[in-house]
Amino acid sequence: MSAYSIKKRTAIKFVGLLFAMAYGFFIVSSLQYLYSVGSGDIGSYLFFFEENKSQSTEFFLNNYSIAGDGAFRIGIMFLSNYLNVDFIIVLSYLAFIMSSLFFCVYSVHIRSTKYLIYLLPIFLMIFFTPMVSNLFASGIRSGVAFSVLMVSFLYFKSFLRYIFFAIATLIHLSMAPFIALYLLFYMLKKIRIKSPFIIPLSLLSLFSFSIVITSSLFGFNVTPISSSNLFNVVIFFLGLLMIFTNKKAIKNIYGFMSIGIFFIYLFGFFIDLSYSRYIGNAIILYLFFLIEEGELGTIQVFTAGYIPFFFLVSFYAISNTI
Repeated sequence: MSAYSIKKRTAIKFVGLLFAMAYGFFIVSSLQYLYSVGSGDIGSYLFFFEENKSQSTEFFLNNYSIAGDGAFRIGIMFLSNYLNVDFIIVLSYLAFIMSSLFFCVYSVHIRSTKYLIYLLPIFLMIFFTPMVSNLFASGIRSGVAFSVLMVSFLYFKSFLRYIFFAIATLIHLSMAPFIALYLLFYMLKKIRIKSPFIIPLSLLSLFSFSIVITSSLFGFNVTPISSSNLFNVVIFFLGLLMIFTNKKAIKNIYGFMSIGIFFIYLFGFFIDLSYSRYIGNAIILYLFFLIEEGELGTIQVFTAGYIPFFFLVSFYAISNTI
């Protein structure tokens, strides 16, 4: 490799790192803004931390379950005491690290594809879609859990991967459907179903429906619908775009999970339960399908369909926070 090629690759990596850091600072500023207007989970978390900042770690271990919210709250309290900084600073650090890490990982993978120039617009729109940016700025606990889950998908195999699955679920139980969909994908892959689309899609929809029913029966991660009908129609349009832009998405693990999440949202809507918090996860998973296996036509069609969705949900998010 020539010296020029090495310098070029180094310069590209450096520019990518700068963009990842810039995105991290954008997420931190979003977090600060959401806190100032009282939106998202930030306010409730900070109120809890301020009310209990004089309590010892032993107090939390004795009064809160280590699973889910308890583990997260204990971790934030520990980091605040250990680093000797305010709670909002700890949450900002987490938001910056998560968002920069995601942006960097995706940018590294996107550079290795031959459709780089076509992927860049959809890449940027997805990362600046409010549902995606809120994964890091608003729903920090679920964002941390999802980050752990994505790291396990991309960089670990066999036993270590399942350890990270357990950690992600311990941080936030909302990761359980992703793990269930992941296991279903590889179960169907072993069966080797002859139908490339209809049967896998039908089985995925039935499995997603069973997740919604189980969640409803046990009161797990259940939230009543609070979004408008127009918003739900827009999400429905996005789901159809994911399914039918390229039928090969069902044969890719990330496309499979993103479509499964859409079905969970859809069936939840039918029984008056909201799973809209999962939509950002589904979008970012589908982006990885586009990076890994998306053809030029697939990228162009999805980008064209995503543009109106991006502007509509951005307008919706801005109008709700002003």
